[in-house]
Amino acid sequence: SRSRSASVMPVDTKEEPEDEDSEREDDKLYCVCKTRYDEDRVMIACDRCDEWYHTQCVNMPDLEVDLVDQFICPVCIQTNPHLHLQTTYKRRCFFGLKHTDPSSSNACHKPSRGVFSKYCSDECGIKYMQMRISQWERSGGKRDKLWESVKNAEKREGVVACADVKMEIDSKLSPAPISAQKRKADREIACLNSRLENVVREREMMKREMDMVLWREKLVKLASERAERVDECGWDQRLCFGEEEWDDFGAEVLESYEEKAKEEASDDVMQVDGVTTGHGEWWCTGKKKCERHAGWQKLRVAEVAFDKETKETILSTLTTREREIRKGIEDILYPPSTNASQAPSKPSLADPPLNGTSKPRINGETIEKGKKKKS
Repeated sequence: SRSRSASVMPVDTKEEPEDEDSEREDDKLYCVCKTRYDEDRVMIACDRCDEWYHTQCVNMPDLEVDLVDQFICPVCIQTNPHLHLQTTYKRRCFFGLKHTDPSSSNACHKPSRGVFSKYCSDECGIKYMQMRISQWERSGGKRDKLWESVKNAEKREGVVACADVKMEIDSKLSPAPISAQKRKADREIACLNSRLENVVREREMMKREMDMVLWREKLVKLASERAERVDECGWDQRLCFGEEEWDDFGAEVLESYEEKAKEEASDDVMQVDGVTTGHGEWWCTGKKKCERHAGWQKLRVAEVAFDKETKETILSTLTTREREIRKGIEDILYPPSTNASQAPSKPSLADPPLNGTSKPRINGETIEKGKKKKS
């Protein structure tokens, strides 16, 4: 979802007669500077209190207005310190980030298409690849041979990292003393244990972030179902909760949907001036295709799916790394035996028996050596 249009102020759509007496000026004071509305200055609305502010007064460059996801004004941040509110931004177009001067007006400042592309449009993707080809030519490459070098390229399935490893070669003629070998093994185990602690700690943090992503996924589903049921916009401001708000109010947020469903089913909901009591301040009660939160369901679902896939990949990598480190520690503590005991070989038929006599059997009969007895 994105914030309200930053360049247009709400106006009254009713046509008034063009009489001099009927002309009325907007006497309302806006922003922290408390001035009247000026159509030449860019303004943005707070997504919590709906008040309008000049981008210059809130230290926001005009070029970053399109990147705003949810804008929270300084007044709401100061009056609600326990909620830890903050302005959130969308991912910027990759071509704009790689521009020679990313902060200039010539660079692209539009948001990317999220999980579908890291560019805002196909045009920016083409421009970036043209820039890469030009850089490749300047480094000595030839454009006519470019296709021959990439036509057999396959989809990347992993990243290979190279590292310089210092090898320690032990002399076989003069092996190190047992005490030196033990000290070396202790150092290796201490190093592996330190790496193991870091990996386990990082994996636990990632599991915690994954739990928050699953909570946000469920919240998006509940909010979308409720929006379809009540035929309203249904945007829930609690989708912008951070980690601390999730710790404090995560369970209550999901329970509020059950309570709200019961209230709507009972048809006994008390309304004051058109606003529903209870948790109503969290939901947008505008029309289904709300101009302010248009398409928030698809955008949030795509964002949650992207975060979930990314964190699942990281968790899998950390789990594999942890197993490798534990295997390395086990190999040091319990090295495989190199002098395996071999079973004694069985005597062959050609070997002489222990008692010095030989009585071979042919077809079950015993033949004795010596003179043949006359019958």
